Amino acid sequence: MTMTRLWTVIGILAVVIILAGGYAVGVGPAYNGAVESDRQLSDVELQNQVKNAELDRLKELAADSTNLLAELEQLQLAVPASHNTSVFVRQLAAIAAKSDVVLSDVSYVSAEPALAPQEEVAPVAPIEGDEPAADAEAPTEVEAGSEENTQSVPSVPGLIAVAVSIEVEGSLPAVHVFLERVQAAVRTYTVGSITLDEGLEPGTFEFKTTGYVYVLPGAQVATSGVEPATDGTTVG
Repeated sequence: MTMTRLWTVIGILAVVIILAGGYAVGVGPAYNGAVESDRQLSDVELQNQVKNAELDRLKELAADSTNLLAELEQLQLAVPASHNTSVFVRQLAAIAAKSDVVLSDVSYVSAEPALAPQEEVAPVAPIEGDEPAADAEAPTEVEAGSEENTQSVPSVPGLIAVAVSIEVEGSLPAVHVFLERVQAAVRTYTVGSITLDEGLEPGTFEFKTTGYVYVLPGAQVATSGVEPATDGTTVG
């Protein structure tokens, strides 16, 4: 091997060593840093997509909040957090005037926890050879109109049923309209019993209904304090 060729080989080896060292010292870390930057950028873009989806969902909830609060207010008018007895009387008076009947009396009888309706249990057929079960284990039959079966609403923790008696006087069609409007009014009223007698004047009837309005203490929210309309369909 001549000296020229030897120096050529040495020069080539030196160039390779310099390039390898330059890659290890500068190009390699820079490339790895670029790869890491791309990965972090992808993670940031993914997080931004998640945040944007959550932001869109929050915007939809905010847009619906007005409707939800209005619906909640209407529900609270139907079942308020306090008894609101005077408000209900004003509502009945407005409905009576609109229905062309005379409101004779409104009285509150009792207030007690609302009860769920009793479920009917199907009788079990006796097995041949076994003695019939004792009467104490048989399902108790509940008569319609009894205290155990007058509040046909699901059990809600804290829900109070306020028994109320309403008496009006007027013609039969007017009394019918009055009862329909009372049941369709904002304040929830369930009919328990109805009594209809002839009135003092010809063509008039004395009508009495007993039923329940409901109260859910602790459910108070800010409302607009709506007062009864002329037809009594709105209470506050």
